[in-house]
This record gives sequence, structure tokens and C-alpha cells, in this order.
Amino acid sequence: MDAARAAKRRAWILAIAYVALIFAVSSIPGSILRVPQFRLSDKVAHAVEYAVLGFLLASAYRRALAPDRLRWLGPYVVATGLAIGVADEFYQLTVPGRATEFLDWVGDAVGVLVGLWISNVLYRRKASRTGPAETA
Repeated sequence: MDAARAAKRRAWILAIAYVALIFAVSSIPGSILRVPQFRLSDKVAHAVEYAVLGFLLASAYRRALAPDRLRWLGPYVVATGLAIGVADEFYQLTVPGRATEFLDWVGDAVGVLVGLWISNVLYRRKASRTGPAETA
């Protein structure tokens, strides 16, 4: 297996493992899960959690897409991240003591966008130093 294929496989394995982690944390009943409380603390937690997901999805899609398809990177990342967020919110309906709120999903969406943005900034920074062909 060449290096590019190995990097692509690692990126997808990491993204999928992180999705599994999201659902594992969502499986913890609300009576057990303790998050530091401040105003909107759960929304901040959703945004941070999904920023990591957005970053990982951007990395995986960037390696998977053909160069002429990279213009679709943002829509793919956002659509995938939002779909995972919706699935996670609906899944939490089945977990005792967990709540589903539209604003949690909004936090997920903000996080995905932030993660995508960070990925793009880092990619461009690396590309400006090494050239785009070496950054994938």
C-alpha cells in the first residue's frame, strides 16, 4: 500500500473512531455524566466536540477526494457532520436522563464549521510552505 492510500485509510479510521466515541459518550445516562456547569456549558461542549469531528472529516475528505472535486470539501464535511449531529441527538432520546435540544444541534453545526475552518487554515499554511501536492 502506498503512503497516500495509507494516509487516507488512517484519516477515515480516525474520523470513524471519533464518531464511535461521540456515540459512546452519548450512551452515558444523564445521571452519571457530569459536565462543569456554566451558562451554555453544554452548547460549548457540543461545539468543541463537533469542531474535532469537523477537522477530522475535513482531513479524511481532503485525502479521499480527487483534486478536481476538492471544491466540494466544505459541503461534504458540513453535510456529514450535521447528519451525524442529528443522528446523535435522536440517539440521545433513547438514553435515560439525556435531553435532545435544537440548540445542541446548532452547537454541533457551529463546531463542524469551526473544525472545517481550522483544517482549511492549517492546510493552506502548509501548502504555502511545501506546495499543495505534498500537503494531502
